[in-house]
Amino acid sequence: MQRILIVNPYGIGDVLCTLPLLEALHRAHPDAVLGFLCNRRTESLVKLFPNLKECIVYEKDELRAAGWRETLKLFGRLKKRRWDTVLDLSLSSQFSAAGAALGIGRRIGFDFRRRGKFLTHRIPLSGFRNRHVSEYYLDLLSALEIPRPASSEIRISISPQMLKPAQEHLRAAGVDPSSQNIIALVPGGGASWGPNAPMKQWPVAHFAQLARRIQNERPCRIVLLGDQRDHALCREIQAAAGGSVCLKPAGDLGVLAGILSVCKLVIGNDSGVLHMAVAVGTRSVSIFGPANPLVYGPRIEALQKHRVAIQPLACRPCYDQFRLPPCPWGVQCLRKLETDRVYRIAQELLAA
Repeated sequence: MQRILIVNPYGIGDVLCTLPLLEALHRAHPDAVLGFLCNRRTESLVKLFPNLKECIVYEKDELRAAGWRETLKLFGRLKKRRWDTVLDLSLSSQFSAAGAALGIGRRIGFDFRRRGKFLTHRIPLSGFRNRHVSEYYLDLLSALEIPRPASSEIRISISPQMLKPAQEHLRAAGVDPSSQNIIALVPGGGASWGPNAPMKQWPVAHFAQLARRIQNERPCRIVLLGDQRDHALCREIQAAAGGSVCLKPAGDLGVLAGILSVCKLVIGNDSGVLHMAVAVGTRSVSIFGPANPLVYGPRIEALQKHRVAIQPLACRPCYDQFRLPPCPWGVQCLRKLETDRVYRIAQELLAA
């Protein structure tokens, strides 16, 4: 029986893009034990993935604070599982080096900036460009002689057990979860960009204007979603728009997935929350600035239900090979994106 470990220590969107790879592995080897190494933030999301036997958390800051004994415990836990294959999506050398130290015979991953020296199967990579991230992840199948799937879907099924706490979360905020007209706005996001996160965010004033227009022209309940870092943005929109509900951060991503599943539409910045909306099948409008939606947006086959809003400019997309250059124009790709354009896209989806 094969034991395959997937390593992806990044954010919500990156982790969701691993789903087609996981599904292909399961189809090719239905009896294989599949494990996933992720960070603490995405742990509750990874535990929703089907056909996954084990979720292992690697959180660098936690291990550093706890000391070397906890690091040794994690190393021992991994060694005890006797993985024979690791698919390393980290783009770094430390995880493949750890795989070699653990005695994992097949170490497959990307040779990005010559960091693949500890890999046994290296796939050259300079960056993600002109193809969806999930397509790059599927490239790793060739090292296992597994055929590429004809079609791939990024989808999470919402069980009744997941839906119940989500409904309770909405009720606690005074929102009826049985309503067919809940529209979610996501004004934050971009945590993986660190201090550059605001460069992925449509102006708060635009979100407030959009909220007012939607509420004036259609019977609905608008909820504002985000984590603790986005709470101030949500409150600002709530104060400016009126009538909207600023939801308390769900914490557990399973609860957030349930909340998104009962919404009629989700509108927001390119973020993990929008990727989750796509995964649960809720119609969405993703607002993109510097990043390329062909790479980081919904997969092409999903664009009937999930649309992208951009402001066409010659300089965008400028985020390339994991680098964001300084913007001398004040991120006009987002500032010039008019509320009317986003509203019209939303109307088309709501009428479909």
